[in-house]
Amino acid sequence: MSRPRFGGGIQDTVVRASGSRAVVRMVGVVFAFSSFCAYAGDDLLSLYGVARVNNPVLRQARANYQAVQERWPQALAGLLPNISTQASRERLHQDQKTSFASTDTYFFNTQYSINLTQPIFDYSAFKRLGQADAQIAQAAAQVHAAEQDLMFRLSQRYFDVLSARADLSFARSDLKAIERQLEQAQQRFEVGLIAHTAVEEARARRDLAESRLIQAENEVANRIEAVRQVIGMQPQSLADLAQKPKLVGPQPAEEGAWQTAAIERNWQLIAARKGAEAAMENIQVQRGGHLPTIDLTADASHQKFGGVFGGTVDRQSIGVQGELPIFQGFAVSSRVSEAQARYTESREQLEETRRSVGRETSNAYRAVQTSIRQVQALQQAVVSNRSALKATQAGYEAGTRTIVDVLDAQSNLFSAERDYQRAQYVYLVSTLRLKQTAGTLDPKDLTAVNSLLGSR
Repeated sequence: MSRPRFGGGIQDTVVRASGSRAVVRMVGVVFAFSSFCAYAGDDLLSLYGVARVNNPVLRQARANYQAVQERWPQALAGLLPNISTQASRERLHQDQKTSFASTDTYFFNTQYSINLTQPIFDYSAFKRLGQADAQIAQAAAQVHAAEQDLMFRLSQRYFDVLSARADLSFARSDLKAIERQLEQAQQRFEVGLIAHTAVEEARARRDLAESRLIQAENEVANRIEAVRQVIGMQPQSLADLAQKPKLVGPQPAEEGAWQTAAIERNWQLIAARKGAEAAMENIQVQRGGHLPTIDLTADASHQKFGGVFGGTVDRQSIGVQGELPIFQGFAVSSRVSEAQARYTESREQLEETRRSVGRETSNAYRAVQTSIRQVQALQQAVVSNRSALKATQAGYEAGTRTIVDVLDAQSNLFSAERDYQRAQYVYLVSTLRLKQTAGTLDPKDLTAVNSLLGSR
């Protein structure tokens, strides 16, 4: 039975042989950053270490895997010997009267036995092993999917906080700049250089900027709360980008290569594929209800009787017994039909997952390319808007431009700087998303992103 390779430095998988079957056993979590078991900093890696311990979605997937692992020994039990023993001891009262005599006695009867049943042929029990293998592989894939989902979700929410903080910073800068312009407008009005209308326009802009600042403060709080939901505790200050990310397109550069990798390695798709295999095996399990079962049986018993005709009896037997179901009220046929319908359902779920993974991979591939172009365009936009603001301020000093023109140019510059900062965050998140859809996202990728964070 083929099984997915579990790599990426997250977990190790052991294939343990048992007879002609193999059992997928996950032997614990080996993680390069396991030392981050408590909150130890304010960067992405330290928060990820906390999240791996506290995140309930990941813990749920691990608990499910541990539970599903037990299905293999349960299935194996159907092919192993079944040994049972029985014992009893009775106290009897016997009052016997005949024409010759009368007896009134108390005595004990004692018996014990041991029974062994070894299945020789049980088709359903044998097929349950294959079903358990597929179910264990499915649960293991779900753990890996949860690991990668945690890495991406935390990264996305981390940079959501940074993006909201950038909005807040630019909102504060915008408000301060407008207040300075308002102060200058009032001074110029007082000496008769401009009309009172310009002062009111600057004041209106100041009021709108205050409103945007309040909204930005609330958005930061909301996004920090989203991070807390993932890691299970309130994060403190989060490190921002200390250096600009190097803009590198998807490698390999062909979208088809990423599609192929996703079909082969995406963990959600692997889990769906293993679920379909388990459903197919279940059809054979249910069909086994039509087939005979053959068992080897062995018994040994000892009985001791009291009373007038008391004595002992020892008995041993060994033999083969078979059972052929003939009619069970159509129950077996109904279970087979149900299993076939469940298999069809799982195949459709697999197809839906395959299409979804394909779409998400294409979207993520294009998102990386788009974000690169956006970063480059917005970087130039910052330069252009800075020059435009200087020219507008000069025109305002010369009397050829109005205060509204200055405020617009100033707002455009702040917006360009904010969008440029956001685009860098989007680029980093997009690269992680592409690797997640392809099933290759690894803690090393978080390390690379984390190396860009620090004090400015």
